[in-house]
Amino acid sequence: MTAAVRFTLETGAQQAVAPVPVIALSGDLDFTNAEQLRADIQAALTPDHRDLVLDLTGLDFCDSTGIRIFLAIRKLLQERGGAVALAGLNSRLTRIFRLTGLAHAFTVQPTAADAVTLLRSRS
Repeated sequence: MTAAVRFTLETGAQQAVAPVPVIALSGDLDFTNAEQLRADIQAALTPDHRDLVLDLTGLDFCDSTGIRIFLAIRKLLQERGGAVALAGLNSRLTRIFRLTGLAHAFTVQPTAADAVTLLRSRS
């Protein structure tokens, strides 16, 4: 199964800062599609994007290759002075992120809207 990527930009009336993109993933993220996902995310981000929300609500499975992609995207945005927030982790993903210590590497929020609000408040 392939991770379907849906890209939406958060918009609002007061756009004093660049919008925070929200990328929602669904399906299985593994070695068969992780590199394509990284390329797609990097292509979707403009140089003005400092922050990103990855909405994992629809992600059923993620192997170590997928986690490596999350870390690569995190590094890219940290180099821009920004951050990646994860939202909607299911119990399996939450467990993986806690066991590996990666829960401390990312901002984790229950919903994408919560993550966007948090990232905007830091700007």
